[in-house]
Amino acid sequence: MELQSLHNRLLRFLEKVASHSRILTMLYIWIQDKIVLEEFSTIPSKKIYNVLIIGCGSIPNTAITLARAKRWNVVGIDRDKDAVIKAKRVVKMYKLENIDIKYLDGKDVDLEGFDLIIVALGVEPKREILSRVFRKARSGTYIAWRNAGYFSMLLGREEMDIKGLKLFDRRKRKDGTETIIVTKI
Repeated sequence: MELQSLHNRLLRFLEKVASHSRILTMLYIWIQDKIVLEEFSTIPSKKIYNVLIIGCGSIPNTAITLARAKRWNVVGIDRDKDAVIKAKRVVKMYKLENIDIKYLDGKDVDLEGFDLIIVALGVEPKREILSRVFRKARSGTYIAWRNAGYFSMLLGREEMDIKGLKLFDRRKRKDGTETIIVTKI
């Protein structure tokens, strides 16, 4: 998992650098738009109103895509103050009123009222945060998390205990990562 942590730090660094450029930010979001929409296409839109993204990063592309295309209310959180400042600037650039970015740790956030909880690829400590989400989310909540997918052989396999959850969907994304979506029973 040390290699996974190094990978996560590199992605966070690159996203922070890219967030200083309006063109790079918009390009990154544009590239990810179709991937994100495909990723969450099986979740019934009428059942989702409030989304929490743990680990939104400096360029909150998932939040922006879901807020624009699905019109869902999105709260993006990150434990990195600098990333939160940059993410707020990006959201302001897109003039989206249905996104709120907050400086919070996934280990501490109140999970009440969310219909979909997304745990980003680079979230650490992922196992601890996911275990908390699995325990504390209300029944019927969709929980999605991303893992290394195709790169698991290199970065390490993430094993999660999903007792009390029902597998809803498992998607290989075009960027090589994988998203697992479960519902809380």
